[in-house]
Amino acid sequence: GKEVFMSICIACHGPDAKGLPGLGKSLHPSDSEFIRGKTDDELIKFIMAGRTPDDPLNTTGVGMPAKGCNPAITEQQLYDVVAFIRGLK
Repeated sequence: GKEVFMSICIACHGPDAKGLPGLGKSLHPSDSEFIRGKTDDELIKFIMAGRTPDDPLNTTGVGMPAKGCNPAITEQQLYDVVAFIRGLK
């Protein structure tokens, strides 16, 4: 999961998953209620679908592209990314 995170998610969520201003919010378990409040399956479903900038739940106004804008990413790779994120200290 780390390799995929570092090649795709890092662009908006940063190398430490703490988010980048004006791009992506923190995904770090220490400060992300979104990550802590969702099951792995719920997170995978979210990543697969993404979120549009005009979604009422989008608090940044920046879109989250489906599959992080990588249509080739597999469901297993997404589970690996979620496991990586959950393991961050």
